[in-house]
Amino acid sequence: MKIIAEVKNILLHRKEVILMKEFISNPGISTAKQVVAEHYKTTPECVVILGIHGGFGTSVFKIEARVYDSAEKLQIVEPKSKVKKEVSA
Repeated sequence: MKIIAEVKNILLHRKEVILMKEFISNPGISTAKQVVAEHYKTTPECVVILGIHGGFGTSVFKIEARVYDSAEKLQIVEPKSKVKKEVSA
């Protein structure tokens, strides 16, 4: 694993990281969360994956993530997902 960029955002209690990691195929969000959490010695609940980008024909993927100090800080800062309205017929 190679860290390309790491910025500590003190105001939002998180680290904004970009890293490169080699996988056999696209790792998916859950695997990427686990890898980032293991590297920063935290739980996957404190990690938000923004994107996983791979080049054609390569096995190296760029992972953009945010690592929060705690799960409570993540709940405060990250936007909530919207709930879809049910359409009544």
